[in-house]
Amino acid sequence: MKAVLPVMLIVPLLASCVPEASDTEPVAPAGPIADDTCGANNFQPLIGQTAPTITVPANTAYRSYRTGDPVTMDFNMKRLNFEHDKSGKLVRVSCG
Repeated sequence: MKAVLPVMLIVPLLASCVPEASDTEPVAPAGPIADDTCGANNFQPLIGQTAPTITVPANTAYRSYRTGDPVTMDFNMKRLNFEHDKSGKLVRVSCG
């Protein structure tokens, strides 16, 4: 029980360090991607839909996250990125 107490004190402190996403954050304009290594152009018609059903081909690297969520900084041109806003609307599909 003593080991749990320090963790209970640290977690709220770490959570307070994450910046809140605002509704006014810039969003990349929808349109074809010049270097479409990952196939993001196939998913551009889904932008603007709330909670769209997305089927990704087998063995395709992808990640889905909300605007403002922390994501890794590694860059993989073959990975699809699906960015959603707070309401679940798809706002961006990109490679990287």
